[in-house]
Amino acid sequence: MQTEHTLEIKKIIAGGNGLGYLDDGLVTMVPFVLAGELVRVAEIRRCSGYIVANLLQVLRPSPLRCEPKCRYFGHCGGCNLQHISSTGQPAVKEEIIGELVSRARLAPVEGLASPLPSPQSEGYRHRVRFHLSRSGEIGFHRSGTNELVAVNHCLLAAPAINRALEELIASGLPAKIGRYCRQVEFVCSPEDQSVSATLLLKENRKPSGVLIEAVLNLQTLSGLVVRRRKKIVFAGGNNGVRQTFAGRLSSYILQWDNQCFFQVNPMQNKRLVRLVLEHAGNLTGQRVLDLFCGMGNFSIPLAVAGAVVTGVEWNRQAIGAARKNAQDAGIDAITFITADVTGYLQGCIGGDNHYDILLLDPPRQGLGRAARLLPVFASGKIIYISCDPATLVRDVRILVQEGYHLSSMTPVDMFPQTHHIECVAVLEKN
Repeated sequence: MQTEHTLEIKKIIAGGNGLGYLDDGLVTMVPFVLAGELVRVAEIRRCSGYIVANLLQVLRPSPLRCEPKCRYFGHCGGCNLQHISSTGQPAVKEEIIGELVSRARLAPVEGLASPLPSPQSEGYRHRVRFHLSRSGEIGFHRSGTNELVAVNHCLLAAPAINRALEELIASGLPAKIGRYCRQVEFVCSPEDQSVSATLLLKENRKPSGVLIEAVLNLQTLSGLVVRRRKKIVFAGGNNGVRQTFAGRLSSYILQWDNQCFFQVNPMQNKRLVRLVLEHAGNLTGQRVLDLFCGMGNFSIPLAVAGAVVTGVEWNRQAIGAARKNAQDAGIDAITFITADVTGYLQGCIGGDNHYDILLLDPPRQGLGRAARLLPVFASGKIIYISCDPATLVRDVRILVQEGYHLSSMTPVDMFPQTHHIECVAVLEKN
């Protein structure tokens, strides 16, 4: 017999869950709710100091509540904010970031900026990874579990990716490759909407050449990579990805392959690049260090705007693409280094390593203790781009302790319909 409770949701917290209190004051976490709503919930787990509950009924809905468009919503473990209107989602995300910043006592000098809205709220993802069962079902894991929820369409995926997914399912090939592969990833090139795929193999398993060719020959695919962990065991067709950017003075093109990281929302990424350039200011002759530079998403436009750029990235394929992008753009004042960023930072201690601007766009886990190494470059300005506000705030606190102040923070809605939030924080030397 499940235990039920009725409570009011006080706020939405990082991760997208609602937070409320039982009559005895016990904290309760509930998904798919909104602040101010009165809800009936079922307790599913008691933890130290709080309980986790499932939503049973909304007794008093918020005016921001809307009807989700996806039939898999609430099941597939992907989107968790589809129940919030497109105008309400940025406001909710702003509140989440505002609380994190306030709790850390890091109020920006210019205040928390309003979120930069995404041009698209659906169909924006140009990279989507699906799980694959042994029996050939394709989908996403239910939230907090390894249970597969089979899907044949994703609301957030670019239309070309959905067409590739539908053809793959209709071909019957998933039932054959499921015994060898654990995941399949589709990447859509923003320039021409061509789609390439990556099959991620299980340990010590490899499909036959005939089966690989059958996947590669799907009409909706331009290329295919078969990979076991980091090792590529097959690559065929065209796996290139390409996007044109209009700069302030000229246009440039970035090219990479489907094994390199890139922002999954390419239209919003263009706005993100413009925002970074605005924060950087006059770049003529400025020395810029771009950590986690990837294939040059920020390095190239910074150099086009007049900066002398050094980019650091551990992924050799990405560095190769970055060098080719710089060459194609006719840029000479740029250097790319293949190195682990933390190791690179440690190697710079005690050297003459001055940069006017330090830019970094780390993975979700951020820098952690390595953030204390950033002041070695004596940069007057640090532009920190992050897809995880919690680790961003943690690292910013370290930098404040090291003599910087938080000048501004701008949320960027890179991932509509989900709780994920991109942020651009600008720190300046005291």
